[in-house]
Amino acid sequence: MGAISKELQEKLRGVPIRWVSPDLYHLTLQFLGEVPDVKIRHIAPRLAAVAENFPRIPVRLSGAGCFPSLRNAQTIWLGLDNNPKLRQLAEDLRGALLPLGFEDETRFKPHLTLGRLDRNASDEQKARVAQQVTAIKEFHAEPEYFRELILYQSVLTPSRPVYTALSRFPLKIC
Repeated sequence: MGAISKELQEKLRGVPIRWVSPDLYHLTLQFLGEVPDVKIRHIAPRLAAVAENFPRIPVRLSGAGCFPSLRNAQTIWLGLDNNPKLRQLAEDLRGALLPLGFEDETRFKPHLTLGRLDRNASDEQKARVAQQVTAIKEFHAEPEYFRELILYQSVLTPSRPVYTALSRFPLKIC
């Protein structure tokens, strides 16, 4: 995965993209937004309850794309194979957090963000991104395991996001 990002960075040199550092890659199952500290203590037990019902889930990086579209790229991502167990985990997590007032109306699209284009990127630069992402669209990696849920706090800084793991909830080892 890091090799793919590095290759894209080389091929897209000169395009204003804020690349995500490989140590910050993560799969968002549900975005919670601004959460008061007092509410965080109610989230952790729900995450633990969901995690203890799932064994480790095999996942495989597969494909690449851009949000909202290749022609109007704002975010470059690598996808994950459609995995019913991963989708069920995301659905159960959403259900567990709903009583706390967390509603996520976005459709779950499992992906890892590689980079974000600057809003001032030209049409020519966006076309270069589309061309390079299309070239790796059929990419497939060896399976790995999704091993834990992590409750992250994220703080956006001008240079990069800063993620702090507040709690970790391992999935069952079978």
